[in-house]
Amino acid sequence: MLPRCQGSTAFAIALSALCTWIAQAEQPRAGKAEKPRVVSSFQAEPGAAYPFRQNMYRALQLTDGRIIALSIARDKNRQQTMQGRYSPDNGKTWSAPKDLFPYPKEAGGFGLFDALVDQEGEIHLVVLCDGNSGSLFPKQEGTPTYDILEIWHVRSKDRQKGWETPKRIRKGMATDLLSITQLRNGRIVLPISFKSKRTLYQRGEGFLPFTYVGPYSCSCMYSDDKGKTWQASPDVLSVETPDLGTYGADEPVVIQRKDGRVWMLMRTQRGRFYESFSKDGARWSPPQPSRLISSDSPAGLIRLRDGNLLLFCNACLRYPYAYGGRFVLHGALSRDEGRTWQGFREVARDPHRDTPPTFQSDYGVAYTFPTLTADGHVLFSNWVEQGNVRRFRLLDPAWLLQTRHECDFSNGLEDWSAFGSKGVEIIPDPDHRTAKVLALRKADARWPAGAVWNFPVGAQGRLRLQLMLRPGFGGALLGLTDHFSTPWDQEDEFHNVFNLPIASTGELLPRVKLAPGRWHQLELAWDTQRRQCRVLLDDKPVGTVEDNRKGSGVNYLRLRSTSAQSDNGLLLRAVSADVSESWQR
Repeated sequence: MLPRCQGSTAFAIALSALCTWIAQAEQPRAGKAEKPRVVSSFQAEPGAAYPFRQNMYRALQLTDGRIIALSIARDKNRQQTMQGRYSPDNGKTWSAPKDLFPYPKEAGGFGLFDALVDQEGEIHLVVLCDGNSGSLFPKQEGTPTYDILEIWHVRSKDRQKGWETPKRIRKGMATDLLSITQLRNGRIVLPISFKSKRTLYQRGEGFLPFTYVGPYSCSCMYSDDKGKTWQASPDVLSVETPDLGTYGADEPVVIQRKDGRVWMLMRTQRGRFYESFSKDGARWSPPQPSRLISSDSPAGLIRLRDGNLLLFCNACLRYPYAYGGRFVLHGALSRDEGRTWQGFREVARDPHRDTPPTFQSDYGVAYTFPTLTADGHVLFSNWVEQGNVRRFRLLDPAWLLQTRHECDFSNGLEDWSAFGSKGVEIIPDPDHRTAKVLALRKADARWPAGAVWNFPVGAQGRLRLQLMLRPGFGGALLGLTDHFSTPWDQEDEFHNVFNLPIASTGELLPRVKLAPGRWHQLELAWDTQRRQCRVLLDDKPVGTVEDNRKGSGVNYLRLRSTSAQSDNGLLLRAVSADVSESWQR
């Protein structure tokens, strides 16, 4: 609390105005930010042994405000060198690569790393090494054996003018390193995941024989002397698998909360992150399911300049790859240390989602590495993004705080996902030839027809649509839900938060019909706390829909044809969402 102002009334008013201006300046600029965009990219070097990871370029903010993009380069003689490119303008332009230090050639193949700038401005790098087992770089073509993946550490010195000698800090079979943080007391915490000898037939002791947690588990390592020596947490964190063919808890990320506790989010195959907490980064609570939806993909966490938390995740469900898929990447912001989240907007989409995947490697957009820029924005890249190009995207966190979103199809289907569908297209508005509308119909009985639209999440909100059923309409399902699933997801009706089926007759609710060939204004006003959604047709209340399941918010509109045969479908002229009442304070 500020002390009471003394002196004249004019001075008090001026000071009050100054205090108000400072308070407003510290708040995110909701409503004024542009959507995330690609600001730069690197092409993988020709002949790189494992280009999509070898050239991943993990960005990191330095103490002087510059951004360094780190990568492991590999020459023809199999020598591996850590390289850095520098950006003075928040990731828009980059210097030529500079060799920082070599990794010991005799130790094996190096790759899959993460990095940290510590409280003294020095860079810490943790990296996996295959110990000459061929896990990272197979000596022959084929599937890697993953026999050994050691963890190595190296630290810069003299304000990054030199580097200490890389050293191994853990033997065994580790997995991807996606997070490293320094606590306020100086302790460095490195969350890890690893493969054990546990199998379906040798499940372990105690309670474990009653269930199955897979061979993988999570834990932590920590250092209190700037990385010179490392200790291992005695706690092994395991999570039940949904079936007998999956592997368990994997690829954890951590961040320290304002109350001092360290928060860990673990990748699982259960459709959500599991979480664990620690007072010191050494001892951890048993994993519990979090409320954060996720496919079998890791999280990205960063604390913003204003103290808020930013989460990256793939909130995708019911697709066989990665137990939900990675077609879209979501961003969400929390102003209360992770208790509630605002946004859950699509910050990136798979640029190849309109073509069938090849299954030759990971695909989609996932494995997010964020860093702050000098102006408080977030620069991020992704390991998993099909092709040999590493893209850097820039996100203004204020964009996640916007509470309204609309689409009039002037940019085509840019805001929508309609891949794997036939009969979903943009056509001229029949009443205004210069405008565009979305046409959705069952064009081929053998193909699905569906479209998905994302908007800011809200426990309460309103969705307005201008909709026309064409003569010969065969039926559709309109759904509101809290996660992404593919446009053709036939089980969406069981998982949507609210369902509004439209019969082939145009019946929307009992004794409520949409007339074919006529534009209707449809409004859905939902409240997930009251578990109901009010329906207004042409600005008149016509009924209420009860929820299909309990949800904490809604951020997706789903349109899917339910016609068994080819039909003429429907037209959508415009759609808008407003969740401002969810975030009024």
